[in-house]
Amino acid sequence: MREQKLRILSVSAHPHDWTWFSGTLGKHVEKGDKVTVCIVTHGGSTHREELLDELNKPKDEHNPDIINEPVEQYIEKKAAEMKEAAGLFGITDIRLLNFPDKPFRIEQYPTAIDSITDLILDIRPHVLITENPFTSHGIGKWSDSHRDDHTEVGMAAMEAKDRAELPRQGAKPTHRIPTTFWPSLRGDFDFAIELSDELFEKRVKAEMLYESQGHTEGWARRRMELELGHTGFVMATRYAESFARAKTELLTHLPVPELMIQQSQQSIIKQHYQVSDKNTRGNAL
Repeated sequence: MREQKLRILSVSAHPHDWTWFSGTLGKHVEKGDKVTVCIVTHGGSTHREELLDELNKPKDEHNPDIINEPVEQYIEKKAAEMKEAAGLFGITDIRLLNFPDKPFRIEQYPTAIDSITDLILDIRPHVLITENPFTSHGIGKWSDSHRDDHTEVGMAAMEAKDRAELPRQGAKPTHRIPTTFWPSLRGDFDFAIELSDELFEKRVKAEMLYESQGHTEGWARRRMELELGHTGFVMATRYAESFARAKTELLTHLPVPELMIQQSQQSIIKQHYQVSDKNTRGNAL
């Protein structure tokens, strides 16, 4: 049984991206672990659905309030939505770096690596959760054909992780992050974190809070049913968030989670459809 409280740092591209694993972060907050969420870009050019709808109308039908909305106002909305959503999971340590998005490119904003490095050295996390630098959203081979904000932030975070390990004269003491995970929405993954019905509802509510992106209650619930429900079905539970390991891990013994032992003693039908203690069984990073 782990006694030391974990320090977890997540580094995501846009103000909404951290929600992919927000249920997992919420579980760790409940355990007393310290969670810091870092958002690299302000997201001002991402998911401007209202503006897109207006631009697709004939010019004489445009709503001037939407057409003329300053991008700064949209950015403020997204930041407020993000902070309110984080509060649902008990997360209060939020770092907004506010680099431009669409596109975010490391060669244009190399100081982003410095900012993430400084954050790592300040927080000294045991766990880093960041974007997959090889595939956008962890979807797989079809996303390998181009770079985007997600892969670039993933590369920036991994470079910052490496830099934090290097001794530099006059700098802060170095820090090596023990383990790094990438969220994997629809691609290959190494493990999944089971979510309770309560956390599922929080995930739905968090999606609904991003009204600036056009999210509605019906859309939010359907998305969570499809994403969390699909992973849950694959893992013979109701809802789950999936992750890939950035590298192989050194263990002291074979990992045999208690939850997997419990599942082995049930029929497939019971695994998928029986609500076992309202999904409050333990499963942590």
